[in-house]
Amino acid sequence: MYRIGIVGAGIRGKMYAQTIEQDQYAELVAISDTYQPTLAQALELINDEKVKGFTDYKEMIDTCNLDGIIVAVPDFLHHDPVIYAAEHKVNILCEKPFSTDVKECEEMLAAVEKNNVICMVAFENRWNEPMVAMKNYINSGALGDIINVNARLNDKILVPTDMLKWSKGSSVGWFLFPHLLDLIMWYNGGKKVKQVYAVGTKKVLTKMGLDIYDSMQATVTFEDDTNATLTSSWVLPNSMALTYDLKMEIIGEKSTAYINTHDQCVRTYSDHVENLHSIGTPIDGMLIGNSNFMTHHFINVLRGAVKLEATAQKGVYNTKVIAAIHESAAAGGKVIRIEE
Repeated sequence: MYRIGIVGAGIRGKMYAQTIEQDQYAELVAISDTYQPTLAQALELINDEKVKGFTDYKEMIDTCNLDGIIVAVPDFLHHDPVIYAAEHKVNILCEKPFSTDVKECEEMLAAVEKNNVICMVAFENRWNEPMVAMKNYINSGALGDIINVNARLNDKILVPTDMLKWSKGSSVGWFLFPHLLDLIMWYNGGKKVKQVYAVGTKKVLTKMGLDIYDSMQATVTFEDDTNATLTSSWVLPNSMALTYDLKMEIIGEKSTAYINTHDQCVRTYSDHVENLHSIGTPIDGMLIGNSNFMTHHFINVLRGAVKLEATAQKGVYNTKVIAAIHESAAAGGKVIRIEE
């Protein structure tokens, strides 16, 4: 059994904990969080006396003889636990973005490579059923070479205002664009980005005391002069069916394909309230969402049963491009060239 620890006991940490408990090849050994009430809630949810709780992830790594850790702390706090784990020869699954700082990403990658540990970045939509179906369609040759991609990923306003207590330290671009950019580069065979152009809007959230973008739009030009547009907002009404709205249009030389994840749900109505039942409903007690499949994939990578594809190197490049997108938006839409 592969011994796994989790850094961060929030929403994602709890999800990872429950998933590991269902994996036949892994066991959850410990979970850490600096905030004791959050840690206590996670341990109560897990309800497994064998799982230890720590307020210091370093103590967890030092004492628990772990095979792997999952870094599930806020976007801007990935650097230190990734490097500490790598230096202690512990394999890593790190939430996306790998970091919100390019220099930090490069330091993290250097530690991973120096210590020869596995490091996977949580680009979870690679395990999202419609996205996998699209990848298979592209690989079949039916689409032909990709000409253009239009990608949209939005969130309800509850995400930056309630779900993420730390949203003011991130942005809609850092939180959502990593998914879109990774999917597009997965689909186009990993073509390098030549330049980006981006703009952002600040209206709704600033009035609520959060000086962060409501929405961002970016045009990404690849080395073969094809383009993709990325659009993300996280101020949509809380009455939306799902917390997120992910749609893509992919125009190819031979055909065009569309993805719409938002309508994969059952909706019920009454006189007063709309009840919305989202995808990912457990079956026979098993969690079946893309995040859960991704977690099992990480364990299978540790076992050597599958190849690691969502690598730290891809995480670094993802951050490099999205940092350039933020630079462009901050400059009012200046075209930013991506240097090799």
